[in-house]
Amino acid sequence: MSSSQGDKRDSDVEMGEATSPAPVPVLTSLAEAPACVAGHLSFQKKLVRRQAEKELAQAGSEFPSSSAQVVAPCHGTEVMAPPPQALPAGSSTTPILVEDKEKAADSMPPPPARKEIVLALRAPSAVQATQPKSLKRKLAKSGDGETSSAFISLIDGMISECGSETCRLSGELVELQGRWSETETMLTAVKDSHSAKVSKLEVAIGELERELRKTASSLLKEKKARKAKSSEVHRLQRQIEGDAGLASRGIQEATDALRAEFQACLAKISASLGSLECIRSRDLALATFEGGMAVVRSFQSETLPTLEAEEARLSGCKGDMTAEDGDFGLVLADLKSACFLPTCSEDPEGKDPMVGENGGGAAPGSDEAAGEEGA
Repeated sequence: MSSSQGDKRDSDVEMGEATSPAPVPVLTSLAEAPACVAGHLSFQKKLVRRQAEKELAQAGSEFPSSSAQVVAPCHGTEVMAPPPQALPAGSSTTPILVEDKEKAADSMPPPPARKEIVLALRAPSAVQATQPKSLKRKLAKSGDGETSSAFISLIDGMISECGSETCRLSGELVELQGRWSETETMLTAVKDSHSAKVSKLEVAIGELERELRKTASSLLKEKKARKAKSSEVHRLQRQIEGDAGLASRGIQEATDALRAEFQACLAKISASLGSLECIRSRDLALATFEGGMAVVRSFQSETLPTLEAEEARLSGCKGDMTAEDGDFGLVLADLKSACFLPTCSEDPEGKDPMVGENGGGAAPGSDEAAGEEGA
């Protein structure tokens, strides 16, 4: 009998260890759960509350003396579980005796970082309540299989619901992963297009930089050429100015030389005219003396000249004087033609310098000769 009870206890322990999940911490608030499972959590709370009330009613009717309410925290709600005396000693579904909510909250581990929906069934750190052997034998002999089977079926239903919800969430996750892959593909395409545009812009910028360098070099060459041309123009201007100065000095020197030569020629002409005047005055004096001598001879002669003879003699003297005046004019014209300089710009063309010097008119010798003839 004892051996059969020990075997049964061992089998219950093994089955409880096999069926009981690993101890996972419980979510204490709905805020920690994702938004997509909020409705499921509310439905699950209602289901757990109704099942706990039903089991509590059944346990109170079967065990009126030893029934006790065990409060287990599940998402901030009170869950009514059957008393620990109604369950086997080695069962994995044995709840923890908790005096109040504060002690239960202190005995629970901190919530995990991951958001999971689980039902806390046991706490490994808690000490299992000891049950007397007589009560265990009564539970083994009594028909409490219905309560434990209902509790297990409730857990299985919740697990199935969680599995379906997990499947749905996994489907949504797969869909989100597909969308994420599409988004990554789009981002990759956008990055590729942007990289292509950037490469094109870099190529265009490189071409523009090369053109700018070419333009800058051409501008520098043009500037150097303009500078060289301007320096050449300045040099030519200075050379032209120097040549113009030399030419003006040469013209001035030539003009001065011609003026000096002309003055020398005028001096020679004036000297020649002076000598001619002296010669003419001497000739006139000699002719006057000869005429006087002829008059004296005529008076010394025996026969007196007649009036007609004197007139003839005077007309002959007058003709001789006219011939002498013509010869003097020819000599003066020859002298003027020999001394005329057409390159001189100061004296007007065709003007006699002697006429300008003497005030315009005949030579003073001719005037004197005319006066002597009139006398």
